[in-house]
This record gives sequence, C-alpha cells and structure tokens, in this order.
Amino acid sequence: MNWFRSATRRDEDAESTSDAQREDDDMCARAVVAIINSRRKIRRNPQPMHDSMLTGSMRVEEILNGHEDVIQSMISMKSSTFRLLSNLLGGRGLLRPTNHMNVNEQLFIFLAICSQGATNRHVSYLFQHSPETTSRWFFRVLKVICALKDEFIRPADYTTVQTFIIEHEGKFRPWFDGCIGAIDGTHVPCVPRRENADGWINRKGFHSQNILVACSFDMKFTYMLAGYEGSCHDARMLDEAIAYHGFPIPPPGRSDDVNEDYVLDEGIDDTGPSTGTDQHGSMNQLRERMADAMWERYQSYPWYRAT
Repeated sequence: MNWFRSATRRDEDAESTSDAQREDDDMCARAVVAIINSRRKIRRNPQPMHDSMLTGSMRVEEILNGHEDVIQSMISMKSSTFRLLSNLLGGRGLLRPTNHMNVNEQLFIFLAICSQGATNRHVSYLFQHSPETTSRWFFRVLKVICALKDEFIRPADYTTVQTFIIEHEGKFRPWFDGCIGAIDGTHVPCVPRRENADGWINRKGFHSQNILVACSFDMKFTYMLAGYEGSCHDARMLDEAIAYHGFPIPPPGRSDDVNEDYVLDEGIDDTGPSTGTDQHGSMNQLRERMADAMWERYQSYPWYRAT
C-alpha cells in the first residue's frame, strides 16, 4: 500500500514537472517568434544609403558644367583639360563605360581622390556607389594613368637651347645653353607597412615618400622619381636617379663652357663656372621660382604637410 502511494506521488510530481517544462518551452517559443517577427518588420522597411536624386554620372556632368573654380578645387584641372583626358582614355579603349558608370565618372572619381585626399566612404556617397566599386575603379584608372607616364612625362630636348635661355640673351647665354631645367623635391605623406615603418619617418617626424622631380623652363614635368623612404637623403636619390633610373643628363659636349656636373639645387655642389657669378645667382632665383610654381597648388591641399 505504501509502495502504491509513493508511486502515485512520483507520477503526480512528474506530471507537474512536465507541465512546468511545457510552459517554459512555450514561453521560449513565443519569445523567439516575437524576435523573428520584429526583425522581419525592420527588414521590410530598410533605410537606403544612396538616396540622392542625382546619379554619379549626373553629378559629374553638373560639376563639369558649373563654375571653373569649383571644378579646379575638386580635381585640380580645368573642365576642358578633363574632357580632353577623358576623350583620350576613352578613345584609345583604355577606359570603357559600363551600365552604371561612364568614362567621365571613372576618371572624375580617381582625380577627386588624388586631388582632395578624400576617403573611399566620402567619394562613394558623393557619387552613389558602394565602397567596393569606388575602390575597384580607382585602381583601374590608376593603372591606366601609370601606363601613360612615358607619353606625358618626357625628357627635355638636348639638341636645342631652351627657348627661355634664348629669350634672355646676354643674361643666361652662353653660360647656361646646356641647362635643360630645374630639379626639386618634396615629401608626400604615406602609410607604410608596419614591419619597416621606421625607415619612412622623415626629419619632420612623420611617414612620407621622398620624391624627386625635374621640370623644364616652360613649367612641364620632364622627370619624376618616387617611392623612396622619407629618411632617404636628397643626394642619394639624385645619385641613384642618375645611375639606375634614367635621370636626363645632357650628353658630353652639350654643356658648352659650363661644368657638366653643375646642378642647381640646395645641398648639391653649386660652385658654378668662374665666370658668370651673377648669372649663377639669377638661375638660383629662377629655380626657386619654378619650384614655388610647381608646388604652390599641391601644398594647398588639406592633406599636405610642408617639410
């Protein structure tokens, strides 16, 4: 009899435990269903990120047809120059339009990032594209532009005296008949790899590339050497540019009475010829004027740090 009563109590306890377990399971199931339904409601009404009335191509055309100062502030060139470059790249088939981005927009995105130092996210929102699309087209255009470097950056003509020198007969001639231009350098901020980041710190204390540039008297770039660490000395860059990277030097006999090793730049031997000391000073001033003209706009960019 006692055994029967104990078994009955165990059955009742098991039933009560099972009922409580079922109630807990039902509550958990209701909570899961409520969470799923709430998430479904949120997904049914997503907030679009690209909500502008203008597509990227429409925005580019709006800017190109606007004020020239706005265009130059965004891409550092005139609208006429931009269209010539765009027609060149499109005409040669180097850039091709797609269903969602024409050649003008591809080039404009690239120039906007280079000129303004704009972030991928900012440009993506401005032209209504995903960050992946913006990044992909930036590197495509970069590859195309780099392929044209030999066509647009050419050494000066060694066979003739520069027009600027001829126009200043008696002041620069004949002492500088063999001069083909001026050289200068600058430090451009960069983000190097962590394993060798210390080598890219320049004397100002930030990471940069040391870049050597030469230009002719008509303000056109004729040579450029980039990719050296910020800690690299200017003299080493010049030596390696001459030895390994095709730095333009007039052939023997082209320099007339001027020492062939005579280079106008700070930190390099500037002991010019024994005659023409005044001309030497004038050419130093000319080099400074050319350098200032080259970097004046570049240094006005918000991401540039003067060195």
